[in-house]
Amino acid sequence: KTVESEKRSWDINLKDANELKFEYPSFTNVITDQIKIAETAMTEAQAQSDEKIKIQKMADANSLLNAAFIRNLKEIKSLKYSMRTKSTEARGLKLEYNEIMSANQAIADGERAVYDSEMKLKNAVNSRTDADALSGLVLSDLKTAVSNLDRVISKVKERENLEKKKNEQVAADKVAAEKQKTDAAQPIKCSYCGELNLATATICKSCGAPLKK
Repeated sequence: KTVESEKRSWDINLKDANELKFEYPSFTNVITDQIKIAETAMTEAQAQSDEKIKIQKMADANSLLNAAFIRNLKEIKSLKYSMRTKSTEARGLKLEYNEIMSANQAIADGERAVYDSEMKLKNAVNSRTDADALSGLVLSDLKTAVSNLDRVISKVKERENLEKKKNEQVAADKVAAEKQKTDAAQPIKCSYCGELNLATATICKSCGAPLKK
């Protein structure tokens, strides 16, 4: 860690925290309070003359900008996007009859989880404790929904991969059988006189020597 790297992290974390206020208006007050606490810590850090102490205190200030509820809100935003992407992917799968119900259920649960998260995150948040609890609950629900979708997608892809391998093996066996058939039909050359004989011959038609297959 360096002063410069901590400063870059601070700029990014501060930008992210301010963007979250617009994304989740009900969290505006607690995010603003957390930013003020972090800014006080950063001001104190920058006043340090000892570089090691300065870097450590800057890192502490950055940690304050990554409080649990802020981390949760960032991940919730990412999971909501992931949920929509996975729902689209699940709808595009070639499902067998016994997979349709579970896939539709997972998609419906995912969409409901996203909707519920948006409703819950509109509730008034008055303290850091409330923010941690509410964002943690929403995050847990979204993770469960995403996990269920992942499980459905994974099972379908696993089944498709097995079918693909099976078809590849069938094709390979067919090629091998054709090759064996072709090889079996090749004329047999007599090792004594060089005469070509039919594939079914057991002795040379020219010299009468036994043929080696």
